[in-house]
Amino acid sequence: MAESGHLQADPLFQGLTRPAMIMGVSYMFFVLNSVINLVMFINTSDFKILFLCAPLVHAIGYLICMKEPRAIELLMIKSAKTWKLAPVSKVRTYHGFTNSYDLF
Repeated sequence: MAESGHLQADPLFQGLTRPAMIMGVSYMFFVLNSVINLVMFINTSDFKILFLCAPLVHAIGYLICMKEPRAIELLMIKSAKTWKLAPVSKVRTYHGFTNSYDLF
């Protein structure tokens, strides 16, 4: 512990808990970036999109992963638990868009 009362992170602990990284971004973001750029390339049939868009998206991901390496995984977990694409029923609107099975 430091004298000022703040906890200091041990570099060994940070290294052991960091996710797998590829070129400075997490593996999940790298795969997501690759899939997005592949779909864009298939739709446009132009190599320019790969050379223009891929580095730009990678740079944005690099800046995000510098602050929080698991940002994409956290966003995916949050979206899986909170965002529902099911049709909105009368019961759900009555209860403030929460998951309720009350009939009234």
